[in-house]
Formats: sequence, C-alpha cells, structure tokens
Amino acid sequence: MAFCRVVFPLLVLSVMQCFANVQVPAFLWGDLGQRSIHHSALDKIPSRDFGVILKHELDQDPMTVIFMEQTLSVEDFSRKTDGETPFPYLHSVVGDALYLPSVESPLRVLNKYADPEKVDHVKLTENGLSAEIKPEGGKFLFINLKDAKEDESREELLRRHNDFMEDMFTKLQERYGKVVAIYTGHYPSWTIPEHSRVRRQATEAATPSTTDLSMTGLRIIFGTVRLNDGTNDVILQGAAAGDSIVNNTANEMHSTITFSNNDNVTLNFAQQSGYWMLTSANLVRTSPAVDEHLKIKEELYALMGFSYRCAVNITFATVNETTPYTLTFQNTLMQAYFSENSTDLEFGDSFNCVGFFTAPIWAGLFVVSILLSIIFYGIMMMMDINTNDRFDDPKGKTITINAVE
Repeated sequence: MAFCRVVFPLLVLSVMQCFANVQVPAFLWGDLGQRSIHHSALDKIPSRDFGVILKHELDQDPMTVIFMEQTLSVEDFSRKTDGETPFPYLHSVVGDALYLPSVESPLRVLNKYADPEKVDHVKLTENGLSAEIKPEGGKFLFINLKDAKEDESREELLRRHNDFMEDMFTKLQERYGKVVAIYTGHYPSWTIPEHSRVRRQATEAATPSTTDLSMTGLRIIFGTVRLNDGTNDVILQGAAAGDSIVNNTANEMHSTITFSNNDNVTLNFAQQSGYWMLTSANLVRTSPAVDEHLKIKEELYALMGFSYRCAVNITFATVNETTPYTLTFQNTLMQAYFSENSTDLEFGDSFNCVGFFTAPIWAGLFVVSILLSIIFYGIMMMMDINTNDRFDDPKGKTITINAVE
C-alpha cells in the first residue's frame, strides 16, 4: 500500500505539474532607485531576477504600496474603448516607471522581500478599504483590489482601480515623501476580441477569488468555504490566519482559520510514517452558537515535504447526526510542515485528489483492450490455418483420399 501511495502520485507528477508558477506583469513607479538592470519586453523574468530588481529599486527604503489585481495580463494595458485607455494615470507616469510584462510569481517574491514586522494587508471592497491604514516609513502596504461589481465591465473595473491608485499614491506621497508603488496581479487574465458577447463572457468566466494564508507550520490556499446545517447554506468570508499550535511530541498540529462574525475553523493534522494527514476540523460559531467536531469525509494525506492539491472539494461532516453540519473547502492547496517556522513556506510537489484512473485514462484503456482483442483473435485464426501435407506427383499414381481421412 505504501508503495502505491508513492508510485501513483509520482506518475501523475511526471505527466503534469498541477500548480505551476504564474506569469503576470508588474508596473513600478514612484521614487525608484538607480536602475542598473534592463530587460527586454520579450523576456520572462524569473522570481530570483525580480528579487534582484526589487533590491535595486527599493534601495532607499521607501514606503512601498502594492496594488494587487485579482487577474492582470499584458493585454489589459493595451485595452481601449472609444480610443481611451482604462489606465490614463499609469500611461502618464510610464516615462519614469519600470514596466515588466512577464514576471514569475511577483507577489510571492514581494512577500518574501518585505519585513514581516512592517507589513499591512488590506482589501478594497465595495464599501472602501477593509481596515484603516496606519503605515510606517519603510513599510510594505499590500492592497488587494477585490471589489468587482456584478454588472461592471472589465474596462470599468480597471478604470476605477486606476483612479484609486492615483488617489492613494498621492495621499501616501504627501504623508511620507518617498513612495514606490507596484501594480501586479495574482493570476493572468485572458482577453478576447471585441464583439457583441464580450460582456456576457466576461461575467460568466470570472476568476474565482482565492485566499492564501501562512501560519506556523502550515500554508493553505483555498477558494470558497461553505457551511451547511442541513437547511441553510452559508459562505464563510473574511478568512485570516489565526493561532497554530505544533506538538512535535505527539506529532500533532492544530491550525485555526478565523472568519468574519467570530467564526473559527481549526484544522487538525497528524504526522505518521513519513506522511502528514488532515484528520478532522473543529467549527466554532457565536451566532448561532456552534461548537462541533467534524470528521473529514475522504482520506487526505501527502508525504512530508509534499503538498496536497484538490480542485474539487474537501468536505468535513459532523459526528453528531442530530444537526448535520457540513463544511466544504473548494479549490484547495495546502501543505503541513510541522515546524515552528511561519515564513518562507514554499509548496512542494503536489498530490492530487483526483483518482489516477480518470475518464480519459479509462477511455484509452478501453480502446487499447479492443485493439488487443482484435490482434489476439487474428493471431489465433492465423495459427489455426492447416496447410496441405500431401501433394500430387505428376509422374506417379493420383492421390486418393478416403472419406475416413
């Protein structure tokens, strides 16, 4: 069994890498340092090179604000509606800016580069910023631009973000003097030619939001979190990293994710025989009052040093069936490290929750089995052919075959 657990994931990993590094543009402007590194517009900049660029551009220790779009691609900067670009402010400062069209995971590099004690994370929602900004000099301020409206086009969204970045950069510059702004995205976006279906397709193909949390001994990325009590379906929002307790003596770890309205979900991990596994979860709510222990429905495990990737659902169900609580994490990537380190948590190669024998594999095996059956039947028929063992001698007596023979 242990051999199968190792071989099957490695076979899957050899075919496809499940969680590849993203390539997104990065636009830097403000009080940049002496730029001694230049890149072609056709270059793809690795994460390590982007870290070197940041070291040169931020050598004066300025106030750094990072505007994080949910999706962003090079095509967004070249968009035009009635001859007008959605980024008039960025186009006006492009002469003194540094534009990198393709950077490998820039947000991961920025999180590693920033001092953990001088970092603020806020969100731009439909009601404004999620928290009051009280930055210090030399601090990193991450603003997640997560305020898309249902009936808003892509151009209108980008234009609002352009105006917000201009206003925010001006306020920070008046307060701190030296300010560097960086505009980038979590994931690349795909653009299509303008035609009558653009708006409808943009609404239907919207990229779901994800949450990336790092805490002591655990890093987890997930999409929507749903809670069902048998009658109502609630989406838990406002996820943030809570306390994480690592007990290496008992090979256990308990990591808490806090949500809005004082909702908490504690994930319970165990370590055994070179594997880490997620065993259960504890759900605590204040309104209504809930304190439930939830068991995971399907076994979730991975080798130590490996991550676990599930693009479908990870579901927990209540042990007490009087109130059938069900907690579901969608589109999840996680890895348990069982260490006291809470920074520089990099995902290892991933185990995938999808079974090895997927529908395409079964279809291929079915076709191959039919071909092998035809070949086997043909070979058997050929082997059953009997050739003559007697031949007429033109100079001798004619062969006579009796009915018995």
